[in-house]
Amino acid sequence: MPAATVEKLEDRSGGMCEAGCGRPATNIHHRRFLGRGGRHNLANLLALCGSGNHTGCHGKAHQGNPPDGWAISRHERRHESEVPFVDLGGRSWWLDDEGGKHVRPAVTGRS
Repeated sequence: MPAATVEKLEDRSGGMCEAGCGRPATNIHHRRFLGRGGRHNLANLLALCGSGNHTGCHGKAHQGNPPDGWAISRHERRHESEVPFVDLGGRSWWLDDEGGKHVRPAVTGRS
């Protein structure tokens, strides 16, 4: 993974788990796994806590039913920047390939 990408991810996360658990980030997680065609682009990456054997929030991302946007199917045609992820506090986030992370506005009912 390019060092510049790791540096931008660390800047975006502030060194903390982006799942919102309050622990330091220790792993880089690919939302669309490399084996599913994922790449090392920033919209595809999350800084998560846990060890290399998938514990902590990194383990949750690899469990059978991870929170929305933590694992992206190989069949999902949208770019990772178009697939928000929902943190443990229920906030939805848009990630971009420049290192941005933006709260996704809540969808309100139509009248």
